[in-house]
Amino acid sequence: MPEIDLFEHRRQSYAIRLREWRESASAIEMLALSLFFAVLAGAAAQMRLFLPFTPVPLTGQVLIVLLAGFVLGRFGAVSMGMYLVLGSAFGWFSGAVGMAALSGLTAGYLFGFVVAAAVVGELAQRRRHWSYVQIFAVMSLAVGVVYLLGSAWLSLVLGIDAVQALLIGALPFVAVDAIKVLVASSVAYSITPRKAEAQG
Repeated sequence: MPEIDLFEHRRQSYAIRLREWRESASAIEMLALSLFFAVLAGAAAQMRLFLPFTPVPLTGQVLIVLLAGFVLGRFGAVSMGMYLVLGSAFGWFSGAVGMAALSGLTAGYLFGFVVAAAVVGELAQRRRHWSYVQIFAVMSLAVGVVYLLGSAWLSLVLGIDAVQALLIGALPFVAVDAIKVLVASSVAYSITPRKAEAQG
């Protein structure tokens, strides 16, 4: 239908503009946007749900981490680095401040956010055109990185084996994080130019 064609044309136009802006943006512009995503991650950290079978709270940070990587490219890791610095300074992490915030039970997840954003950002920077499946796979990989580092740190701090760490540090969050990956992938795909359009 004409309405659908018009919507798709506009979406493609905005997606191409966003990609071109990221490729030509100055370092100052990218740092400003990185700070914006860092603040968003801080806000998402305040929405905590504590579950009885894990010491790790359920938060909305993963969604922001994935989007930061895809939108900012290599600056995604910078953004999450800013989040760690600001979070430790202002007590975003369960009220802890300073180095205590970065050495608690969830420290592995916090540093995992930086690595996850770096993974998504590097791939987003290198590749111009994506299918939905490719985006979903990359974002799932990034969440896996967060689980791996978070659970490894839990194993070290709590003195438990790797299987136990995964059972309390990853398994409880798989279903909810799968939804976050779906949402992040859908948003990312909507702002990605289609290959035919970009070539045309």
